[in-house]
Amino acid sequence: MNQLTNYAGDTNYSGDAASTHFAGPPLTENGSADSGLPALEYIWTAILNHRNLALGVVAGVFLLGLLATFLATPHYTSTTRLEILPDAPVATSVEGQRDKALINELSFYNTQYSLLRSEALADRVVRAGNLTVDKDFLRAFEIDDGANASMTSAQRQGTSRKASEILLEQLSVSPVRNSSLVDVSFTTPSPALSAKLANLWAQQFLQASIDRRFAATTDARQYLEGRLETLRQNLETSERALISYAMNKGIVTISSQRDANGRTQSETLVGADIAEVAKALAKARELRISAEAEVASTLSGSAAVLAPTIGRLRERRAEMEAELTKLRTTFAEDYPAVASLRSQIQNLDRSIASEVSRSTQGNRDAYNAAVKRERDMQAELDRLTAKYNVQQRESIEMAILQREVDSNRQIYDGLLQRYKEIGVAGVGTNNIAVVDSAKAAERPSSPRLLLNVALSLIAGIGLAAGLIFLLEKMDSSVRDPQDVAKRFNLPLLGAIPETDQAVSKDILDKKSTIYEAYFSVMTNLSFLTEHGAPRSLMLTSSRPQEGKSSSSLSLASVLAATGKSVILVDADLRNPSLNRYLEMPNKSGLSHYLSGDDKLDDMISTLPNFGFSLMTAGKTPPNAAELLGSDRLSLLIETLLRRYDHVLIDSAPLLGLADAPLIARRVEGVLFTIEANSTKSRIIANSLMRLRMAGARLFGAIVTKVNTKNHGYGYGYGYGYGFSYGQGEPKNS
Repeated sequence: MNQLTNYAGDTNYSGDAASTHFAGPPLTENGSADSGLPALEYIWTAILNHRNLALGVVAGVFLLGLLATFLATPHYTSTTRLEILPDAPVATSVEGQRDKALINELSFYNTQYSLLRSEALADRVVRAGNLTVDKDFLRAFEIDDGANASMTSAQRQGTSRKASEILLEQLSVSPVRNSSLVDVSFTTPSPALSAKLANLWAQQFLQASIDRRFAATTDARQYLEGRLETLRQNLETSERALISYAMNKGIVTISSQRDANGRTQSETLVGADIAEVAKALAKARELRISAEAEVASTLSGSAAVLAPTIGRLRERRAEMEAELTKLRTTFAEDYPAVASLRSQIQNLDRSIASEVSRSTQGNRDAYNAAVKRERDMQAELDRLTAKYNVQQRESIEMAILQREVDSNRQIYDGLLQRYKEIGVAGVGTNNIAVVDSAKAAERPSSPRLLLNVALSLIAGIGLAAGLIFLLEKMDSSVRDPQDVAKRFNLPLLGAIPETDQAVSKDILDKKSTIYEAYFSVMTNLSFLTEHGAPRSLMLTSSRPQEGKSSSSLSLASVLAATGKSVILVDADLRNPSLNRYLEMPNKSGLSHYLSGDDKLDDMISTLPNFGFSLMTAGKTPPNAAELLGSDRLSLLIETLLRRYDHVLIDSAPLLGLADAPLIARRVEGVLFTIEANSTKSRIIANSLMRLRMAGARLFGAIVTKVNTKNHGYGYGYGYGYGFSYGQGEPKNS
């Protein structure tokens, strides 16, 4: 009843046919609508519905995993650890070599890992280890003996190629994160063979790296040797031209040196002489100036004062003059001591005058000599400067030749240095080293029981989940009875639980779940029209075995239990079933009446146990659709409605038959029956479309055979609890 009231505002029952406008979610691609359950609950419901399949799949995959584990051949893994550096530790001063540190390391290491997995390395290992005749290797991988004398060359090559393919299949290269280390592992049935192959692979990889380095430098060395010879000849030619030009021009170079840019700075003999003469001229000029100052001081008298001898004489004279003055205060001029002092003073004066004259003449001579030396140096400097200027004009061509020599020398020196470094790189330390050699494993690496069990369980669960998902996607049947309104725009009037007993027996027990379910349907029907439950009602379904006839019988019983007079007409002329349910004869019935027999009372049977009357289908006619399409059916329904309160008609299924649409136009409405978890949505939709096209008035639908699969939608539990509630006797009352 609650479902019905939810749609009351959207139902229009005007006219002969009902037009329904129930709002619901759109259909999905497979014809189903959203279940309305939360995602996790929907998944859990799907698992419960297919739990036997899921458990079977998981158990099967688990057993297969165990069987494969116990039957698998044990394999042993040995690992060699290598260190691979981006650059070999070779010292170099060439800028291009130093820039190698900027190479993208990721690209470098990816290249090395690819080389470790290369077919060329596998072929090299096969040859180095002579694996085509190694008994352990051939026996481990079941390869024919490549050393058999009867084998052709092509067969031996095929054996070698197969051995290389096996090595690549058993090889595992695992870089160690955040380091320059890489692990090279081999897995074989023999622990000793695994260790041998891992070590052999590492050794051959190291040797191949060295070979590649030598091969890479061979061409470069050959090219540089030819280029160096050409540059050496060019350098010699330019140097000869430079020397010849200098000799022809008389340019003598006494020293040369190179600046930071590699240019040669030469010092010529004339330039050196000019520097020496300039120094001598500067010194002569200093001496001349000094002598000139001496002469000037002599003329002014200051030189005499400054001369040491003259100074001592003058001091002596001053002392005598002081002593004479002292004696004169006491004695007369003719006093012998006074006369002696005067005589001595006069001698000192003559000596001072002589010394002054001699000093002045010496200064003049020194000055004259200094002036002459200065003039001579100046003349020499002028001569050398003139000669240097001439050489400078001639040295322009020499400078051009010198630059050519410098350029050739720089190119030659650079290539020579590169040539030397290539030679050093070819014999230098390799950038690959073996850190840990492989050892024979003590325990097998596979099969691993716990891992295989876990993987089997995961695979089983995944496969079961995939199958459940596939089945759920393929299943468009009605799981949730509420989906009837969402998918088909049809009110849900009730959901009928599945029962193990015959409905004809369960419906007589008013405490049974079947009776309660159909009583709910009858209650919902009473709200459909203004006069209560429809007086004439047809029950049909999409296909047989959907509970249509059982529902007709049950609704007739429930309506009769309310005190109404009810007649149930079996209109399934092709396959009547009500007589079989009620164990009654089917001698005369609807087919006879539609054929023209008016003995209606003889065709109606009263069922005291159920409380309603029954009109069986009668004999099966050859033209059921023609009989149901005649006016006799409308006359029968009108006649029965005058005798009974309700007329229920059990019609044939809609699938492929025209019976139900013919009957639907002559009754007040249609009640559509849907089997839960079975009938496809597309079939139901097509059946409803046929009814609507025939002008039928669809009152709603009932969903039958609801079982534990519908537990997640609230129906399996509801019937297990709700309809049995209160049936048991209380223990303490």
